[in-house]
Amino acid sequence: MTHPALLLTNSDAGTATEERITAVEAVLRDARDVTRRTCDDPTDLHDVLRRFDGDTVIVCGGDGSLHTLVNVLHDLDRLTDTTVGIVPLGTANDFAAGLGLPDDPVEAAKVCASGHATPTDALVTDDGEVVVNAAHAGIGAVASERARPLKPLTGALAYPLAALLTGATTAGQLVTVEIDDDVVHEGPALLTLVANGPSLGGQALLCPTADPRDGLLDLLVIGDVAIAARAALARDVQRGELTARDDVVGHRGHIVRIRGEAIDHSRDGELRHDIADATYRVRPGAWRVLHP
Repeated sequence: MTHPALLLTNSDAGTATEERITAVEAVLRDARDVTRRTCDDPTDLHDVLRRFDGDTVIVCGGDGSLHTLVNVLHDLDRLTDTTVGIVPLGTANDFAAGLGLPDDPVEAAKVCASGHATPTDALVTDDGEVVVNAAHAGIGAVASERARPLKPLTGALAYPLAALLTGATTAGQLVTVEIDDDVVHEGPALLTLVANGPSLGGQALLCPTADPRDGLLDLLVIGDVAIAARAALARDVQRGELTARDDVVGHRGHIVRIRGEAIDHSRDGELRHDIADATYRVRPGAWRVLHP
């Protein structure tokens, strides 16, 4: 007897073409009783999940689609008892990459068909939002916003292109950053990153040690790097060598607080505007993800 599963698709999910989704669905149907639904906003998703009485949900999309799903499950008080499968079909698939999931949709579908439910961490904010991969404030949030109109034209290149444009013009913002009640930065910062997974913005390796299954969050703070030095900064981002820089602070812990100027925060690519004080804490094993 096959196990029931809900397959979620999003008509706006970047590279999630109908041909790929059909191939994914064919793989899943060999192992599960699949119901497919297309949800284009959280309201649709709420309605679909309320009517689904199974415990396995498979999402086709990127970090944004996954963020929406996890938050709706959290709102419905179903996050801890639902197993999530991930088929990476977004513009950026940073969380799936951080878990070591296949980037090929058919291979990812095979994991969803036969994989094991693995306890996985999440970040939870003081205003009740769940963050799957990473939250960041400052230059990264501005770059996320600038990347949106570039995505249909440039795909995954939208993120580094937007970061390049932003880095050439954006000044650091005054923040105080604490981890586990210890102040680790006070003053201007280009970027403050709270990470559950190792990569961000099209798999740039910003926090190589971050592991979504270790019960810890990773914190990265980039100081107010001079504009003339930002090309070297971008190079170090691409090489995954940020933590070796003197103007970068890296820590691991359980709770991060960012306060100071009202600035934008990007949470899995979803922008939250004008936040002057935010707290992120890791919730170990908050949900389950299908893994090889």
